[in-house]
Amino acid sequence: MAFVKAMEVTMENAVRESPSLKLVDGDTDEKRVAARKRCAKLTASLQQFSSGAEKSLQPGMLAQWKPGMKNRRTPDYDAPMIVVEVLESPVIDSTFESGSVYFRERLDLILGFLDEDDEFWTLHYDSHRFEPYTGIDVK
Repeated sequence: MAFVKAMEVTMENAVRESPSLKLVDGDTDEKRVAARKRCAKLTASLQQFSSGAEKSLQPGMLAQWKPGMKNRRTPDYDAPMIVVEVLESPVIDSTFESGSVYFRERLDLILGFLDEDDEFWTLHYDSHRFEPYTGIDVK
């Protein structure tokens, strides 16, 4: 019994002192740093989402996704879209269940874009995810 107790103490000390064995337990400093980075990214994403850049969008203007805000497959980041209409009363998408990221999505912006076949599409989007297009100087 004393031998088992001595082995437990020895193993406990080895885990504390050996960096390779500590990895089994996980490095709490690395976890804290990762958690802080994740929290900072989350805060920055909220600021980006609610920046107000979308408020200047008007019909006929070019728009693009804000960085980190793309929630649809098309169009790609940095692809220009044209504002077709800014809806006074947003459409609230009710086709998805509460577990979906699109549940009750606020759709207040109609944007047009060209697909890979140069066909013109218009889709409804949440304006918070867009900003004026910066790819070229358009007047």
